[in-house]
Amino acid sequence: MLRVRSTRATYAKELAPKLRQADIQEIKAATGEPPLIALQNGISWSDSCYTIVDEDDKPLALFGTVSDPNSKDTGRVWLLGSHELTKHSLFFLRNSHKWVEKLHQRYDILWNYIDARNEVHIRWLKWCGFKFVRRIEKYGVEQRSFYEFEKRA
Repeated sequence: MLRVRSTRATYAKELAPKLRQADIQEIKAATGEPPLIALQNGISWSDSCYTIVDEDDKPLALFGTVSDPNSKDTGRVWLLGSHELTKHSLFFLRNSHKWVEKLHQRYDILWNYIDARNEVHIRWLKWCGFKFVRRIEKYGVEQRSFYEFEKRA
């Protein structure tokens, strides 16, 4: 049985080699950083950071929100996961709305950018009620197509 818990710093090192290829591709396109650095930054920059763990307390995904310095009501939401998370898609989907609402308790607006090639996460974001604001043709270090998305409380 999966559960969601507060994030430990050690989870970044455990999850990094298990990330979905689409997530690795997105990190590389946006920042050029290795997955471990992206996960460590996500943990350290987030005011709220959670981990989906399996029954052995092994991380399957990390997610959270980073406060927007320009607006106290806006948070940059993120999620990076392993391919193992897809084996538990029912748990993940059943709990997604609840956790998005929990993140909305702090922020009226949740937003970020997503690699246009990351089709699984795009479908999930739509299912969670996020709207796609615009397509940016040249975003990040690789100058790839990304979408800006948001959800208002």
